[in-house]
Amino acid sequence: MTKRATAIVFVISLLTLGGFVIVSNLASTQRLPLPPKTTQPLPTATTTPLMATSPSPPINKTSQAEGQWRNDLKEAQTLLDQLAVEVSASDWAKAQAHFVEFSNKAQQLPAPQLNHPDISPVMQDFFALYKLQLGRALNEQNAQQVRISHNQLFGIIGEQRARFRGVPLEFQRLRFLLREIEIWSAAGDEEILKMRKTALGEAWRDVRPVIVARRSGTESASHFDELIAKLAASQVAELAALLPELNKEMEKMNNMFQPRPRLTGSPSVPAKTGEDD
Repeated sequence: MTKRATAIVFVISLLTLGGFVIVSNLASTQRLPLPPKTTQPLPTATTTPLMATSPSPPINKTSQAEGQWRNDLKEAQTLLDQLAVEVSASDWAKAQAHFVEFSNKAQQLPAPQLNHPDISPVMQDFFALYKLQLGRALNEQNAQQVRISHNQLFGIIGEQRARFRGVPLEFQRLRFLLREIEIWSAAGDEEILKMRKTALGEAWRDVRPVIVARRSGTESASHFDELIAKLAASQVAELAALLPELNKEMEKMNNMFQPRPRLTGSPSVPAKTGEDD
């Protein structure tokens, strides 16, 4: 081999060796691979839970709202009754004052919705209409118009109360129609009176099975059958003596829907009468 060839081989050998050195250095600078993930859970810090100082049961907001509505509806009916008594005594100033209280209370009554037990929007419209008419009748000191508007409002509120109390709406309608008969018999309007008598008989046929199903209901239903028959055949002049008996029997049947007192040894429940909740 010539010197020139020997030199070329020597240079090539040096270049090859240098390449190995460079590659080795580069490999040593690469990031080491991560260790494989372990299946064992990592330790977690333990914390002491915060304890409430006075734990309380969850609040049923729906029940609270319904309870408030029941009270408001009852107070609204009470104000209407006070107003009616004062108009009968021609105490228009006190009647006006109670109407203002009633109007304020009525603004807080349950808003109309489509779901039970809220009244329909149409019924709410009637309520607003008759409240306006009642205010006008008081300003004009028109006792007859006061009685008409009063009973319409009383009936609408009474129906709402019946929903909360679990009382059949047909029964509430009986009460409303009896008041209507009192109003129109006092006014001597035989045409409307006849229409109300017919409606009362129909309402009684609807609610009678519910009364019969109650304790001592058969006796009350039979007695009310007789009174309804007398009412249908009565003249205007005869109603004054018949209506008190009808109202008395209505109160007896109304008490059938009141909660019964608990047995001895159980927490006492105050007795409820009339339209009390």
